[in-house]
This record gives sequence, C-alpha cells and structure tokens, in this order.
Amino acid sequence: MSGSRRVRWGRALQAVGTCLLVTAVALEITDQPLPTELTLSLAAATLYLAAVPLYTAGRRIWMVVAGAIALMLAVASLVRITEQPLMNALHVFPLLLVAYTASTVRSATRRDRSLQRARVRARHDGGERERRRWARELHDDTLQELGAVQVVLSSAAADGRPEAMHSAIEQARTLVGNQITSLRHLITDLRPLVLDELGLLAGLEALCRRTSETFGIRVDLRIDPQGTDISDRLTPEAQAHVYRIVQEALTNAVKHAQPTRITVGMASDHHAVTLTVADDGHGMPQPEGPRRWPALRAAAPPASTGRGVGLSAMHERADLIDAQLTVRSAPGKGTVITLRVPLAPRREDDAQP
Repeated sequence: MSGSRRVRWGRALQAVGTCLLVTAVALEITDQPLPTELTLSLAAATLYLAAVPLYTAGRRIWMVVAGAIALMLAVASLVRITEQPLMNALHVFPLLLVAYTASTVRSATRRDRSLQRARVRARHDGGERERRRWARELHDDTLQELGAVQVVLSSAAADGRPEAMHSAIEQARTLVGNQITSLRHLITDLRPLVLDELGLLAGLEALCRRTSETFGIRVDLRIDPQGTDISDRLTPEAQAHVYRIVQEALTNAVKHAQPTRITVGMASDHHAVTLTVADDGHGMPQPEGPRRWPALRAAAPPASTGRGVGLSAMHERADLIDAQLTVRSAPGKGTVITLRVPLAPRREDDAQP
C-alpha cells in the first residue's frame, strides 16, 4: 500500500472511531443503556488500534491513547453491567498498552534519527570526497600541464630562435589540447550537458562510450525499441538520478570488480522503465537471494568501503524517485544492478498518432 493510501485509510478509521467514541461518551453522560455503550467503546478502540500501523511514529502514540480511553470506558461499562468491582483491575491493560507504545515509538524515533544522521554524514562525506578528487585532478593534471606550457613558452622566448619558437608552440598546443579533453571530462562528471540537451538515452550512450574509451573496457548499451520514448515520461530530475545511478554503477564496476565487459540494458513497459548494469567481474559476497539495501551494506566485504558508499548513494537516489534498486552478486560471477523506475502516465496528446 502506498503512503498516500495508508494515510487516507488511517484518517478514515480515526474519523469513524472518533464518532463512535463521542457517541459512547454521550451515552455515558445521558445514562443510556450500558450494552450499547460497551459495544460502541469496544468498536472505537478496535478502529483506533487498527489505525496505528497506518500512521508514522509521531501519530501512533495519539491513536493508542485514544484507543486506551475507549477501552477504559468499555471496562467501566462492563463493571457496571456485571456489578463486579474487581473487574476494575482491567484498567491496567490500557495503561500498559499506552506505556509500551510510548516506549516503542521513542525507540523507533531514536533509530530513525540515527539512520538519518548516518545518511546525512555519508552524503557529506561523499561530497567532500568528490571535491578532493576534483581538486586533485585540477592540481595534478591541469595546473601541472599549464605550468609546463608556461615553461616551454618562456624557454622559447628566451632562446629567440624561430625553430625553438615553432617547436614550443607545437608542444604548447599539444598540452592545451590534452587539458581541453581533461576539462571536458571533468565538466561532464559535474553535469553532463548532453543529458539536458538530448535526453537520457543520448546521455547513457555518451556515458558508455566515454567509460569504454577511458578505461579500455567493453561497455555495451542495449535499448529495447519500446524504451526510446521514455524521456517524455520521466521528469528531468528522475533522468538525472537515473543517469547518476548508472554512472555510479559503472564506476564501481571499473574500480572494484575488474571486469572485461559491462552491459547496460534498458527496457520499459506501460508502468516502469528497467535499467540493468551487469559486469563479469569478480563480484562480491552477498546473502542468499537478491536483497535491497540496507542488507547489502552489512554483507559488503571490509575492503570495499568505497563500493559500499557508492551503493548507499545509489539507494538514496533511487528512493528520491520512488524507484526500486536491487543488487545481485556472487564471488566470481559478476554483479547485476537493477533499477526499476515508475513512469508517469502518458499524456493524451502524446498518444495521438
């Protein structure tokens, strides 16, 4: 059940339970028949407790408190019906229910805060790691080659011979050309322009081609003919997250799996688009059967910390677009990452021939 449907059902149960409880209280005040009051109170308590799993932790405690009030009213009616004062001891059970729920909600709240802090910390660590990588590439590659251009041109200017000037200009052109290529790669890592201008398919094609050229690994892109029009049914935000997830999957495969071949596949139906990134690398240990994150984090080997952080970032991006991310892997059998992204309903004007 989706989150919106859960909320609607919870509100409906809460509204009906409130009406029953108010009616039971009115019967208690007006001294009406006790069996009817008992029945309404028990029904209200049942509805309140049924609504508890449908709410978040902050609202659950209020549902339990309302249910406990209804139960206490039911116990009072039962005591008056049976004329057994000893049955007042049943009031302990609603109080115990409230105390247990409050303790459980408090523990769940602490756990959620801890997970949230861990996710924020991982996201910030990932950002700092990317900044360090960009700074290192700019310092070790761009600045050094620009410094070499300055030295070559300064030496040729000091020499003064036409032959030396011509040779220095050719060397400088080569160095500048290398830096233009390097800066293009860095800009693409920051934000691929082809993704904004031509869409997701063109972005994935450029990503696979660049990965193959840079690392010397065969990267095949296989697209289902029915998936060529998905760009119109995915928001720009969703396309950007899908692109980054595939990019992270390729980076993880190249850096950690040592594959000889990677296959990126994309297929779609009327409801979702499915992307797969499969490599023939050495894989990684996994529990039995495919599992979603966070079970994968505990199963990752200690030596692959970077890969675990990459998988965590991919999972967070998938959650942002309501997608399902699964990872299947085994030592020596490669890794398959599957991303299933729900599609927006097709517009009527798009469906016209």
